[in-house]
Amino acid sequence: MEIEIELALFINLCLNSFIIKLSALFLKERARFWFLSSLVGSVIALILPMFSLEWWLKILIIIFTCNIIEAISFEIKSIKQYLVKFAVILFCTFLFGGGCYCITNLFGELPLIIVCVIGFIIYTISKIIINIQHRKDKIAKFTFNVTLKDGDKVIYEEGYLDSGNVLYDNITKKPIILITFEVFNKLYQNINYINALTKNFDKSSVKDGHFVKINGIGSGTSILVFTVDEVILNSEKSFKDVALGLSFSEFDKSFGKKILLNNALV
Repeated sequence: MEIEIELALFINLCLNSFIIKLSALFLKERARFWFLSSLVGSVIALILPMFSLEWWLKILIIIFTCNIIEAISFEIKSIKQYLVKFAVILFCTFLFGGGCYCITNLFGELPLIIVCVIGFIIYTISKIIINIQHRKDKIAKFTFNVTLKDGDKVIYEEGYLDSGNVLYDNITKKPIILITFEVFNKLYQNINYINALTKNFDKSSVKDGHFVKINGIGSGTSILVFTVDEVILNSEKSFKDVALGLSFSEFDKSFGKKILLNNALV
């Protein structure tokens, strides 16, 4: 009996830890004293089944427990902040409880250790989804509508502002905006991918075309740098005679954008 109680305490401790860690991930905060709040929640969860309580009273106790966890693990500065954090903790609590309930309905009563494994799976999947969404939000925050104009050619793309892009043309001293071959090809259809990659083309056919060694992209690697008449960001900021650099580093796979804006232009 003592072993079962210790095991139940351990499982509840794990599940409460998952709930707190996942809530912190949702809120983009670091949970403080998470072990203490997990322990408090676990003790309440162990004591609760000892009493024959109405369903609504059990829900009130769960709400009370969520309040304790919030008070211990998260800083609260306003009513709005309290309500948001409470709602997140409550959601995560029902997420784990609902997941375990569904599995139990499908397969019957499960050993406690299996419940812990299910909780870990729910936590891992949720964490992956949240991290993906956070990354999308971050990219959207630093995404700009970009218009490239050169002669009679006008190209509309989305660009990502990369704080790490501080590249400068050592000849013209201009900041360099990196573009993929797909964007470059819209400006210069006569240069195919292989020729551009191997630099087997007449650089004089490209406006102000020259090669610049870029240590940040690869040791000893040089990229084609050229200029376009104008670059417009979000239909607001306009820059004349801007330097573009043709990159084959496949940054578009990381950011989902074909233009990597220079930090100096925004």
